[in-house]
Amino acid sequence: MPETRGGLAAENIVTPWNPERMLTRLGGDEALARQLAALFIDECPQMLDRVRQSLKQTDPDVVRRAAHAFKGSVANFVEGGAAASALELESIGRDNRLTEAPPVLERLEGEIAALLIDLRRFAEGA
Repeated sequence: MPETRGGLAAENIVTPWNPERMLTRLGGDEALARQLAALFIDECPQMLDRVRQSLKQTDPDVVRRAAHAFKGSVANFVEGGAAASALELESIGRDNRLTEAPPVLERLEGEIAALLIDLRRFAEGA
């Protein structure tokens, strides 16, 4: 059964990840791009969990910092989508609007699930 986030199967969420754009930013170094993808795949669950935990703490500054750090990692792969959702969570923390966070987090989780599918394929050379 496919993984679902936000009521959608992860493989049905369109991700704005473009491997060619990433390779261009890395000077065409495909080995480095695959290493970065593998590193993100490994670290993403913990980083996303830090964002979730920050929301449970209900401390806006902790939310802002966790979302900012996650956004920086995600931005290596996408310019919109998950990076935009992480930026929105960062803004929610900065502006102390934590009640607005749950649907944004749900959207982020779906975008990340879809991105991870693409990155796993890429990291494996598919």
